[in-house]
Amino acid sequence: MAYNRSGMLRFLRVRNFALIDQLELHFDEGFNLLSGETGAGKSILVDALSLLAGSKASSEMVRTGETRAIVEAVFETNLTKELENLGLDSEDSQVVIRREISGDERNRVYINNQPSTVATLRELAPALLDIHGQHEQQTLLENANQLSLIDLFAGSAGLASEVRNAFAAIQQKEAALAALVADHARKLERMDLLRFQHDEIQKANPKPDETDQVRSRLEVLAHAGKLLEAATNSYETLYESEASVLALMSQTQKWLRDAAQHDTRLSPILEQAEAARISIQDIAYALRDYANQVDADPQELERVQARMAELERLHRKYGPNLLEHLEKVSREMDSIGLTEAKKEELQQDIARQRQQYDAAAKQLSKKRRAASRKLETAIERELHSLAMPHAEFKIRWSDLDPGRASGIDRPELVISANPGEEPRPLEKIASGGELSRIMLALRTVLAVDRAHKTLVFDEVDAGVGGKAAETVGRKLKELSGRYQILCVTHLAQIAAFADYQYRIEKLVIDGRSVTRVEPLTGDARIEELARMMSGSRVTDAARQHVKELLAGKS
Repeated sequence: MAYNRSGMLRFLRVRNFALIDQLELHFDEGFNLLSGETGAGKSILVDALSLLAGSKASSEMVRTGETRAIVEAVFETNLTKELENLGLDSEDSQVVIRREISGDERNRVYINNQPSTVATLRELAPALLDIHGQHEQQTLLENANQLSLIDLFAGSAGLASEVRNAFAAIQQKEAALAALVADHARKLERMDLLRFQHDEIQKANPKPDETDQVRSRLEVLAHAGKLLEAATNSYETLYESEASVLALMSQTQKWLRDAAQHDTRLSPILEQAEAARISIQDIAYALRDYANQVDADPQELERVQARMAELERLHRKYGPNLLEHLEKVSREMDSIGLTEAKKEELQQDIARQRQQYDAAAKQLSKKRRAASRKLETAIERELHSLAMPHAEFKIRWSDLDPGRASGIDRPELVISANPGEEPRPLEKIASGGELSRIMLALRTVLAVDRAHKTLVFDEVDAGVGGKAAETVGRKLKELSGRYQILCVTHLAQIAAFADYQYRIEKLVIDGRSVTRVEPLTGDARIEELARMMSGSRVTDAARQHVKELLAGKS
């Protein structure tokens, strides 16, 4: 079966990092092995890769005499969606990660040549790298990742997704309910005020445009005497008095009428005079009627003044439009009742979704626990073949109350590596070699991780030799069909299974220690494997043994 190695490490560049002045390495798919004498700097390369996975940087990592260390890698990957979710641009089918460590603690992260953060790198790195070695933070040690792998082994990934979706829906509804309840509480605190405002305005019963009308009425009543006097005097001047304007106009008309008999040019003027007299008469009648309507009642004045005072008081409190404010208050009061109905509806929705979640989570828990027994047996079998003959591997399940997005139970992976040892959680395994072999066993059995990342194994050969070492090598070779493998080892039995081998050596140049990495092929690889097998004194017998070893792996 062909696997898509979406997170394969293609290129690594390291400069001024610890003992490394500069090196560049190209990696291929399959099993890549790093060998070298103790102290040559093999772990330095693992540390450099750890920086790309988001490990903490230190100024002590910068090579003595330099101001900045750089670790850069190119991964062949297809993580467009993941990059977009992190706000990063994708570059075709590659992810380029660069970390710069300065002596003054000013460190920088670049992802696809874009400035980024270590936190972002830690989110992205699990899809690219998984480093197994002493004191490394392993993704497989995280509860969420353990559950994902168990679900894939159990064939319950779809059901787990259903549980997550149900939990997310519950959280969304509960958040909406919490916001509604908080809003409702704030509204209830305002209810007394709203009710008071509503009753006060409604009791006053303002009419549209009433304030302007009352203000105009008050102006009339306040000056009734002056208005009556003006209307009466004007009426008398125009109509009632002996020398009224109308009497004078009548006399003027008589003179013009007599004269017009002799000069027709006065006829239009006579007509204008007649029209003026009629207009003055209409004005006089209107003034008479107005005077009759003027109300000088002090009680009415007092009543209108009181109404105006009341309206002005309400305007000062509620603004220029009392009816608009009343409508606003009424809507807010009505919304409180609607909130109660919405709250009850949300509570019913949550109860229904909780039932769906509980049913799916119980079914998921049943499948997980049933599969975990088979998983325990399979992993123990792998551990026994990896020079841990007495290892006992168990998955302890504990109930979660209330449930979470991952379900209603939590797994704890525990192991007893030696007889009489109390089983301990994986994260508390002290031996880097044991931890690497446990991870190797887990990866072999649970080789269903869809990330198809690069796996880095350090110290996987600790405490292993002979036939067990050959088994470890064979497991790594098998795993390299699914993942790109980078492995650090001292054992030729493991190294012989590698597709590509690199020798790491420490040299002294110009009085300074430097680390060099060299790809090995042909006779150079045979020589290195012979050294690994027999030590510093390489014999022809060792070389022949290596050739036979390699021939057996081909």
